[in-house]
Amino acid sequence: MNPQFRNAFIWAAVGAAAFLGVVFPLLFMDGMNGGFGIACLSGFAAMCCGIGAGVYLFRGFALNKILSGEELVVHWTYSPEEWRRYAEAEYGRDRQLKFILFCIVAGFALFFGVLFLIFGGDGGRVVFFVMLGLIALIGGVAALSVTLARRSNESRLGEARISRIGVYLNRDLHNWNMVGARLDDVCLVREESLLVAFTYSYPSRTGRQSTTVRVPVPAGREGEAERVVAYFTQGTTFA
Repeated sequence: MNPQFRNAFIWAAVGAAAFLGVVFPLLFMDGMNGGFGIACLSGFAAMCCGIGAGVYLFRGFALNKILSGEELVVHWTYSPEEWRRYAEAEYGRDRQLKFILFCIVAGFALFFGVLFLIFGGDGGRVVFFVMLGLIALIGGVAALSVTLARRSNESRLGEARISRIGVYLNRDLHNWNMVGARLDDVCLVREESLLVAFTYSYPSRTGRQSTTVRVPVPAGREGEAERVVAYFTQGTTFA
């Protein structure tokens, strides 16, 4: 089953359960004794789940197009050694970036926590310990995300499908045909091996969110990689 459709089904099922939380309190509870509050919260949850289901449904159709070859530009597979080198390089890069972000967030949290500890009295001590807990939580989440990404790359031999509307790399979909999304940059990156970097952005709650996916180039496919970049940046045909 298309994993995006599976996610859409999960969101829809949770949304349906949340919708029941709207109906039942209005039918069987006194609205002034909590019924209206439960119905409002459940309604908000159902709306969010509906949006999530719609997003994943759209992504599912996009992935179907990529897998069917309808929007495909190039399909690359890798030798075990090529994929191992890529997975190790991405793990090191991801770990470094997450550590830098963690230090920035932890620094701000600790700074404000100390300020509250000094000037906030008894309540300041509570805030300080909350900030310490927040730092521990953020550190745990960052470490877990890096570890899970590494295990995902190591658990199977990857492949890349580059299409006009997105990239499907190691079963992770990156698509820029969503409403408000756009492909911002495509370039070659020369590190230990050659990669094609796709940078795309999409609207989020705090402004535009940017993401870069780095696709390794298999040995002997350097010419194809250059044509891929030209296809996206110059509008040339891929042949």
